[in-house]
Amino acid sequence: MLQEAAVIALGVVLAAASWQDVKTREIDAWIFAIGALPAAALIYMNSPYPFYLFSLAVSLVLASVMRFLGSGYADSIAMALIGSAPPVPPFPTAFIVILAGSVLLPVHMVHIYLANRGKPCEMTSLEKLTHICISKEEFHKNPTKYIVGEVRDVEKYDPRRLEVKEQWIKAKYGLPYLLYLTVGYWIYVILYLSGKSPVAGIA
Repeated sequence: MLQEAAVIALGVVLAAASWQDVKTREIDAWIFAIGALPAAALIYMNSPYPFYLFSLAVSLVLASVMRFLGSGYADSIAMALIGSAPPVPPFPTAFIVILAGSVLLPVHMVHIYLANRGKPCEMTSLEKLTHICISKEEFHKNPTKYIVGEVRDVEKYDPRRLEVKEQWIKAKYGLPYLLYLTVGYWIYVILYLSGKSPVAGIA
């Protein structure tokens, strides 16, 4: 019962973090600090199980790779926390969460495509699914929602330094990846609570 409560508590923390990420693109450190508590409890309860340790290691490697490739610290920390949740064999927890969270991708792409209709930015067919055409006024209203230009490390990107001259801007925009991870995690929670061979039940 304690383990199930910790799994759900971690989901609540991820939901709070993703909500703040959607609204402001910034997350208070105390949210992840709270998330470390159920994560630590899950690691303590499951550490004797080899497949659990493998699943945890997969998430930590993925978190490191994400940060190396330029993802924000929040996404990497969330991936590491997700790894503390017990896997549903034969898949590591991170695989389940990533695959389940991808259900948002087609919905997101359709949303972006519809939002670009009638806008004057020149974009390829692919860019109409990955970028958004916004006015200069809209960009300045909430610049942290958009990424203009080529950015390899989002942690080093500061939109306040940009000098925007064009009236219409082609920017990268999307639902924060943390939201994808959170949706995927809650689908994992449903699978886990349905009793599909949690790792702690494997001899």
